[in-house]
Amino acid sequence: MSLKFSVLASGSSGNIIYIESDKTSILIDAGLSKKRTEILLKKIGKDLNDVKAIFVSHEHVDHIRGIGVINRRYGTLIFGNNDTLSCDKFKRTTGIINEDSLNFIDPHESIIFDDLKITAFSTSHDSINSQFYMIEHKGKKLVCLTDTGHVNSKILSLIKSADVYLIESNHNVDLLLNGNRPEFNKQRILSSVGHLSNEDCGNVLSNCIDETTHTIVLCHMSNDHNNETIALKSVKSALSENCSFYSNSLNIIAFTQEGDPTDFINV
Repeated sequence: MSLKFSVLASGSSGNIIYIESDKTSILIDAGLSKKRTEILLKKIGKDLNDVKAIFVSHEHVDHIRGIGVINRRYGTLIFGNNDTLSCDKFKRTTGIINEDSLNFIDPHESIIFDDLKITAFSTSHDSINSQFYMIEHKGKKLVCLTDTGHVNSKILSLIKSADVYLIESNHNVDLLLNGNRPEFNKQRILSSVGHLSNEDCGNVLSNCIDETTHTIVLCHMSNDHNNETIALKSVKSALSENCSFYSNSLNIIAFTQEGDPTDFINV
């Protein structure tokens, strides 16, 4: 089996990634209700009894909506940094969580969880202390990176040479600027603590992928200011212009939230 994953949900309505290895299963974030999470897991032949832990990226509701109910029902372990798990917004959204279930992993810290090596790294987002995760298993590497307006050189160095990238490709800049959102919201999205545009995503990947990279999943795509065709064209264009490792054999998927998770993707 080795290491595989499915994107259950990704976007402003909710975010959940299911990851499974030979010995364990985890979620990164649980941003939908328990009921909706159960429905999506069932579509890939899994249920919440299979999930040993949830790794939290940050306290925005579209990443933590289901965590409290899932923890109270299943006793699922919760991992995240101390700032996030102790902040008022996290506590208000999740409600009562068994204190024995809380475990801390801070940015740039690695832990061994069953047969997974999980490394947290900082992201640039308008939250208290956002982070995402790199998952390693038997020489394979999966990088999960959304909800960031900027990726610095330290993070780029850390996440280079992954087999699979699950990465934010949030918006087309022109569509966003000409859209109907309030100006302050547009500027938030475009800022260094907002979200990566399609072009930003392509540029980040151009500095990361190499001959080991076989799959890229574009995630957290805006329903209003992006679509599959535009995102794929932008990212592929950036890679073809800036990255010698890009080829047509590279599997690039744009995940749009239409009610179904991705099929399992092997890392």
